[in-house]
Amino acid sequence: MSNKLLKRAIDRLEQFPKKEVEKLVRLQIAEADMLDAILEESPIGHLLLKNKIIRYVNTSFCTLLPTDRRYLRKNAEGKHIKDLVVDKEVLDYLVTLSEKNVREEKEFNFQLGSEVRTMLITHRIVETEEGDYLDINVRDITEEKRREARLRRSESLASMTTMAAGIAHEIKNPLAAMQIHIQLMHKAFQKKGVLNEEDASRYLDVIEEEIERLNRIAVDFLFAVRPVNIDLKLISVDEILSGLCDFISPEIESHGIKLIWNVEKYLPKLMMDKNHINQALLNIIQNAIHAMSNGGTLTLTVKNDGDYVLFSVEDTGCGIAEENLAKIFEPYFTTKETGTGLGLTNVYKIVKEHNGDISVESKVGVGTTFNIRLPVPTTERMQLDHIEEA
Repeated sequence: MSNKLLKRAIDRLEQFPKKEVEKLVRLQIAEADMLDAILEESPIGHLLLKNKIIRYVNTSFCTLLPTDRRYLRKNAEGKHIKDLVVDKEVLDYLVTLSEKNVREEKEFNFQLGSEVRTMLITHRIVETEEGDYLDINVRDITEEKRREARLRRSESLASMTTMAAGIAHEIKNPLAAMQIHIQLMHKAFQKKGVLNEEDASRYLDVIEEEIERLNRIAVDFLFAVRPVNIDLKLISVDEILSGLCDFISPEIESHGIKLIWNVEKYLPKLMMDKNHINQALLNIIQNAIHAMSNGGTLTLTVKNDGDYVLFSVEDTGCGIAEENLAKIFEPYFTTKETGTGLGLTNVYKIVKEHNGDISVESKVGVGTTFNIRLPVPTTERMQLDHIEEA
């Protein structure tokens, strides 16, 4: 029976025959028992709190988290949450959920027997006529985490295979160029017994350029395969943008490109590694400059986007063919005549290390837009909400 029908029935209870009342009560008891049985058999832990007092808890909750076994199931109802949960970290988190409007879900690792299990705690507020209840769910995500780890290892192996083939291809050209110019030097010595300064300088300049090219290939490769040493600090977006503007303005002007800034007034601080984020944005901007060899317009947009800040880099260049868009972040993929093809791979890696997302939209002959979304810390989001309300 729906809640509305039940309320109407209670309001008119005195008008019902005794047998009808008994039938209604038995029906409600049966429905409550059925719901209780379903929740009790659920592999997901359920806990219902009101002002930190337990109103309902099932067995799965008590077995998935460290709890006092004296208060299993019915014995726990009416007790304070601190009587049931014995792990301090979990207890502090649940108390925080009861006292503050915390949005994030949270993962906890526990030693259960001979293995470590990972539990995910989620929650929601349930509004009723009696007041607000806190509905807390606990789910064992250990197997999901293991599958994700296996998938990452598989993807990493595939990526390493692609990279190995890519770097083998990349180093062949500079090595061949060096070999050719060394052979030319040998032939000159054999023919004349001496090498004049002009020829020697020309040959050595080429060899030096190719050595530098090999060094760039090695540096980019090492960055792509090594874990990124991210140093996250709470940094204002303006600090990132001001340094970026000073750096790119001369190059943009020299290419006859018009620069447009669209920056929202109130932007929160973000947890960022300043050097790496600068590197990622600079790489995308330089790609945009190269795509506009005959000039054009570069538009940089920064704005709030829900729980994220959006960094958008839009150019009016040659664009990227649709069949290449899906491969744009793959190692050693490039449509340029020069370059290692690791630039956007490293940009993708940096953004992911910041728990962000990156996407690209493009149309040949029209231009390309790269969108980077970085998450806003909870404290900054609350301050921003306060500003928006004011």
